[in-house]
Amino acid sequence: MSNVFYTCVTGPDNGYVHDVSDMDHCGFDFVTIHDSHHGEFPGWRSINIDAVYPFDKDMHGHKQRYAKTMPHLFLEGYDYSVYLDPKWELTENFLNLCRQRIDENPSWLVCAHPSRSTLFEEFLFPFSNGILSYEECVRVVDALVEEKVDFEKYFASLNTWIIRQHNHSNAKIGKRWFDLIHKCYDNHVRDQILLPFAIESLDQVNRCLSIEQLYRAGVRLNYPNQNRIRKVDWQKQIYDLIAYLHSRTGLLPNQQVPRTLRNS
Repeated sequence: MSNVFYTCVTGPDNGYVHDVSDMDHCGFDFVTIHDSHHGEFPGWRSINIDAVYPFDKDMHGHKQRYAKTMPHLFLEGYDYSVYLDPKWELTENFLNLCRQRIDENPSWLVCAHPSRSTLFEEFLFPFSNGILSYEECVRVVDALVEEKVDFEKYFASLNTWIIRQHNHSNAKIGKRWFDLIHKCYDNHVRDQILLPFAIESLDQVNRCLSIEQLYRAGVRLNYPNQNRIRKVDWQKQIYDLIAYLHSRTGLLPNQQVPRTLRNS
C-alpha cells in the first residue's frame, strides 16, 4: 500500500510547514502543495499549484482548498492520503497513529468538532470573530438554498486533519466540495461548513478523529506570520443573522449560542 502525507500553503507570508528532514516518515511520502510565494520545504517533495490552478490565482484561500479537497489531482498512484493544515509541528508518534488508522482500511476520516455541533454555531463563530461578514454568511446560505441542499443533514466537523482512500467516490465528494467552496465564498473560506452538503449519505464520512488525538501524539500548533482577523461589533447584526439562517434553512438556533460567542 502506498501512502502520502501532504499539506498545502498558499498566499504571501502565510502558513507554516514543519521541517521533517530528520524524521522517520513512518511509511509515508511527504508532499507540500504550494503557490509561487513559497520556496523549499525540507523533507517534503514540492508541487507548485500555480502551474495547474484554473481559477484566479490571487484567491489564495480557494487555491489552498483546491488541493485540500482534491488530492487525487496532484497525488496520483497513492492508495491513501493524509492531509494536515500547514500550522502544526509533527511527531513520529502522530505519523504512526495515521498509519495505524490507514491499516484499518477506512474510506474518509475527519475530526468531530470538539465544541460546535449545529449549523448556527458554525456560522456564528466565524461571524462573531470577524472571519466572515454578515454579507458573506448570507451569500453562503443563499448559495446552499439555490443548490437545494438538505440542511437537516448538517454535521459539525473540523477538517484540519483528513485521512482519505483514493477512490472514485471520494474524488467525487472532493470535487463537489470544492465546487461549493468556489460558489459560496469570494474571500475568506470556511470549508467545514460545506462538507456535509458535498456527500450523498452520512456514512461516506466518518468523524472518528479528534484534535485531542493530535495533542496526545505531541503535535503542536505553530502560527508564524499569522495576522489577527479584524474585530467586529457582532452584536449589531447577530440576531439578524440568526433570523436569516432560520428563515432560509428552517433550522432552529440553540438558545445558548449568543452567550457563548467571543470576539477576541
